[in-house]
Amino acid sequence: MSSIPRPRPNTDDLRPNGPAPTATGPGRARDWGRARLHEIDTGFTHGWTMTAGWLRIASVVGIALFALLIVYAIGAAALDAGRALPWPLPIDHDPTGLLATIDQPVRHYLATHTAGLPITATVAYGTWQAVGAASLVLGYFRSSGARLTWILWVGSTIAMVWSTTPEPGRTVATAITAAAGSALSLLALHGLSLLPDINIDVHAPTQPAPQVHAEIHLPPAETQTPTYKPFDPQKPSQN
Repeated sequence: MSSIPRPRPNTDDLRPNGPAPTATGPGRARDWGRARLHEIDTGFTHGWTMTAGWLRIASVVGIALFALLIVYAIGAAALDAGRALPWPLPIDHDPTGLLATIDQPVRHYLATHTAGLPITATVAYGTWQAVGAASLVLGYFRSSGARLTWILWVGSTIAMVWSTTPEPGRTVATAITAAAGSALSLLALHGLSLLPDINIDVHAPTQPAPQVHAEIHLPPAETQTPTYKPFDPQKPSQN
């Protein structure tokens, strides 16, 4: 009797075209991390257009938060500086007396002419300081309105020093104030030119473009076509 063959083992799982094994656990997390790192590297290498969507969103949100923090810090610093008005000037440490020559007449003028007004002399003096500092800084960055404000601020300061400083030092104090304002104007009016821009337009007459025509000239045809008679050997030839 022939023996019955044994059943062959199931080899479906050993075929090369079988289902690919899926990574689980740490392997899957590692593949996910590599994919994200590849997307970041692609964004740095190929620019913003090839950056993944999630990386674009993260970048925009991060930049917006950073901008808000900067605005908050600048606003807090500006509020603290505003509460500290008027800013103390180093008059006590002014050995030349130039700063006091300008500051004291301004203080005296504001204290005298704010009597009976809702605003106090301290607030008026702080406002004078703030307007001068803001117009100086913004004028340096070429703001037209700030430059106009700076010119008016310097003119009003010269007028206050002139009207408050007693004789005989009035002329000298006014000259010192004008010189200081002119020196600071080098920063506030940086890049400003009083000469108008002159543009000279030269219009040269345009020459017509040469026209080229391709023509073929043939010699004129004869009006009469010569006729030839049959050759007659009896007649001599006529040359």
